[in-house]
This record gives sequence, structure tokens and C-alpha cells, in this order.
Amino acid sequence: MRIRFETFISATMKYFFILFTLTALMFSCQQKAAEPRQKTYYINRANLNNVRGEAVFEELSPGKIKVVISLTDISPQAEHPAHLHFGSVREVGELAFALNPVEGATGKSVTILDQVELSNGEPFTYELLDEMNGSIKIHMNDNLFKHMVLAFGNIGKNEDYFFDGVAVCTGH
Repeated sequence: MRIRFETFISATMKYFFILFTLTALMFSCQQKAAEPRQKTYYINRANLNNVRGEAVFEELSPGKIKVVISLTDISPQAEHPAHLHFGSVREVGELAFALNPVEGATGKSVTILDQVELSNGEPFTYELLDEMNGSIKIHMNDNLFKHMVLAFGNIGKNEDYFFDGVAVCTGH
């Protein structure tokens, strides 16, 4: 009887050891999901209006970036073209990429940049965002006042911008 009891204890201990090892391996192999990288830039008014807001760049996956522009105090009937430009807001700056317009009813623009190239042929990545000499300009409309800037914000290395003027937009 003693041999069977010791055999039972030995087999039970082996079972618990295997179960413990497998459980430990299972939990150690699970990787925490990485937090998505995102960066928020402030959007300032460009004239005597009260429009302001923010532009949020969120990396959805490598090479895929969601850009959400949110503005307050805009006309609910209007649609405002939005553009990503090279250069700071004080420069005319070449158009880098046209973003979806800001809808007056919601005050939002959502653009998914999925493996896109900027107008200079460079792929737009989250890493480029921090180093970019760029800005966002939101226009009054796409008709009579299409070159007038309603709101703006610098991005990338221009983020800390002391206001000393905003250039009009031409060429788009």
C-alpha cells in the first residue's frame, strides 16, 4: 500500500508541476498591446473669429495615421477645406496633402492616411510627423475666400510657434 501512495503523490506532484509551468508560460508569453502613439497640436484662430481647436494625429498601424481636426465656433452651414502644408503657418508653404474638409455641422474632419506619399514623394509616417517642418491650415471656404485661412496650427518641429502672422494659401 505504501508504494501506491508514494506513486500517487509523485504523479500528482508531476501533474501540478506541469500545470504550473504551462500556466506560467501562458502568462509570460502574452504581450501587452502597445498603446497607440498620438500627438495633439493646437489650432488657433487666424483672424477676428473665435474659431479654435486641435488636430490629433494617431498612429493606427505602421504607415497608417488618423488625423482628426476638431474646431469650435464655426458656422454649421459651412464646409472648410483643410490642408497639411510644408513650412510654418507664416510661410505660404507648398501643399503636402489635402485633408478631408471640416464639416460645419460637426466641427470635425477625419482623414485616414494609409501608406500615403506627400506631394514631395516622401511617405508620411508617424516618425516623420515629429521632424516635419509643417503646418495645418483650415480655409474659409472653397469658393470666393478659398485663399483665406480661418484657423491654423503648426506641426512637427514648428509646434512651439509664437504668433507673428499667417500666410495666405495659394496653388491649390
